[in-house]
Amino acid sequence: MNLPPLYAVLCFSAVGRKLSVKGAAEELHVSPAAVSQQIAKLETALGIQLLIRSTRRVELTEAGKMYLREVEPALRRIAEATQRLTRKPERLTITVSCTVGFAMQWLLPRLPHFEALEPDIDVRLNTTNRLVNLRTEEIDFAIRHGSGMYPGLEVERLINDRLHPVCSPALLPDGSRLSSPIDLAGFQLLHDEHRRDWAMWLRAVGAYNVDSDRGPIFVESKGAIDAAVAGQGIALARRSMVQDELSSRKLVIPFHTAIDTPVAYYLVYDGTVLLRKHHERFRKWIIAQADADRREFSSP
Repeated sequence: MNLPPLYAVLCFSAVGRKLSVKGAAEELHVSPAAVSQQIAKLETALGIQLLIRSTRRVELTEAGKMYLREVEPALRRIAEATQRLTRKPERLTITVSCTVGFAMQWLLPRLPHFEALEPDIDVRLNTTNRLVNLRTEEIDFAIRHGSGMYPGLEVERLINDRLHPVCSPALLPDGSRLSSPIDLAGFQLLHDEHRRDWAMWLRAVGAYNVDSDRGPIFVESKGAIDAAVAGQGIALARRSMVQDELSSRKLVIPFHTAIDTPVAYYLVYDGTVLLRKHHERFRKWIIAQADADRREFSSP
């Protein structure tokens, strides 16, 4: 392959485009003298004059114009090929909106499994209690706690295991269990911001002597769980959401009376989001995680 000195060709291309040795030197970050030396070197190698130099301007000879037309596309292709080779591939991203409580209690402990399966996908969490607009806020998926009625969106149930009372083992006398829900009258009740779970739970189990309104309210369910771990009272939780605390004995279930609830956690998304394959892979993964929990925690 009979190639000319390639750096000299690059200098010639810059001069030919700008019709200025000084302008070419500024583009290439070298001195004008260095550019002139490269042009002379190229002309000697080719045996052809490429430039007509005068005191005020530089012009291309006819041979120089023809040569510039040929080498410019080749230099662009080299630059593009180099960029493609050295450019880092863009990472795929998925944005999920959920509450801080759901993120901390359920999603974050499971995300390392997804990251191991899909190392090229970044999952970004948008933690808020606000009902986000999936179509205008660049959110791919939302985890919502409610009845599952979200018109115009795709809705898939994730978590609906039963509500159990949970507390620190230090709160129970001699570590023994409570005999019945009526015993809750002697304990502080811990609520999340909705403050409706205890009223529903106490009605369902017939504990009418227990005041469902007393006790502190936390903005996040995670706050109520942390207070229960600290021995400040008894909270309501789904086992799937506090399994780590139960396994480590930071929390215990004081008696095995649990209820089904009309609300659940749902995966919500606009159907068009699944046109992107990595979004579909995330959907399948999170549904599989929820199905595994359902099999583990669905027994009475």
